[in-house]
Amino acid sequence: MKLSNKKYILITILISVIMLSGCSYIRFDTFNDADKTSESDNDLEDEDKDSNQNSVNNNKDENEVKKSTGTDNQTEMQDKVSAGDKTTVTPIPAQIQPIAQKELMIYSINANSADTSIDAVVAMVPNDEDITPNLIVEKVVEALADQSIIVGIDSVTTKDDIVIVSFISDKAPLINVGASIEATILDAIAQSLIDNLEDYNKVIYRVEDKAYASGHIELKIDEVYLER
Repeated sequence: MKLSNKKYILITILISVIMLSGCSYIRFDTFNDADKTSESDNDLEDEDKDSNQNSVNNNKDENEVKKSTGTDNQTEMQDKVSAGDKTTVTPIPAQIQPIAQKELMIYSINANSADTSIDAVVAMVPNDEDITPNLIVEKVVEALADQSIIVGIDSVTTKDDIVIVSFISDKAPLINVGASIEATILDAIAQSLIDNLEDYNKVIYRVEDKAYASGHIELKIDEVYLER
């Protein structure tokens, strides 16, 4: 009986020792695994931090490169603009062809002449321009302007073989000229028309489409001043 008790005690002690050993092994392994897990987690956190730091550094480097590149591009563009501003383009002068002209014989007044008679002058007109009553009167007025006589033309019209020249009432030959200058102006215009126009044989003068009347000369509304 005593032997059985001893066996029972020994068995109990062995079981206790085994249980204690197993618990200690489990606890130690658990602590070791926890330490390893903690170290692994720490390593992962460190790697993540390093990765994030590297990413931040890379972004900074990329931004710096972009800024640098942008600055370089801007500087290059400014240099190009500056170079463009400094570049001077020498225009090639176009060859201007002279307009072919022809002579038109008209009459004016010689301001240096004592008798104030009409004086033949040459006016130049383009070759392709038709010789019309309006053109002839225009050239005579220009020639008179060269002699400081400003003639006011109201209109130039035609009817059958007649050229009708109407003057402005407040310009020469109606005012600011003497009788001899007035007659010379009328002669110069009428003779220029008759000499250069084959289809027109008569010249009539009017003042703003009314009968010609100045302080020196009066004409009826359809009175012919010069006829071929």
